[in-house]
Amino acid sequence: MMKDVLISALQFVLLVIFQVFILDNIALSGYINPIVYIWFIILLPKGTARWLVLLSSFAIGMCVDIFSGDIGVNALVCTFIGFLRLVLSNTFFENIDGELKRPCIATQGLAKYLIYITTMVLTHRLLCLLIGTFAWAEFGQIMIKALISTIISVVFIVILDMIFYAKKD
Repeated sequence: MMKDVLISALQFVLLVIFQVFILDNIALSGYINPIVYIWFIILLPKGTARWLVLLSSFAIGMCVDIFSGDIGVNALVCTFIGFLRLVLSNTFFENIDGELKRPCIATQGLAKYLIYITTMVLTHRLLCLLIGTFAWAEFGQIMIKALISTIISVVFIVILDMIFYAKKD
């Protein structure tokens, strides 16, 4: 239990640092803006208390907001993603051996995991861009940016998942 808390705290800090100091500085043609910090929300064990998921989601969003200057946008969207995670994890994943497991490729399989993370990342990107732009006239542009950023973000998250949560035979 304590080991899981320490791992989650370390993931929180490292993902925020990676997002703010490296990935937020990648913006090719204004279309590619990869995000991986929501991987923290994705990785929370399935049985994590709802209040803790929502609080953790808000906290990571607020940390990114503070360092990136978008006060409130990421906190709002991450809190919504935390809520969505509660619904999606119950839909996609069953408890494994009655234990609290982190959803990852090794425990869920690639197909389920890809649908799960793509839904969460696409929702995050769409909401951030819609709130940030707040102009329906640019909806086509927003969709293109969201799709491209989602593809790149999902690739990053899958690579990180394969590195850190690969099956150990």
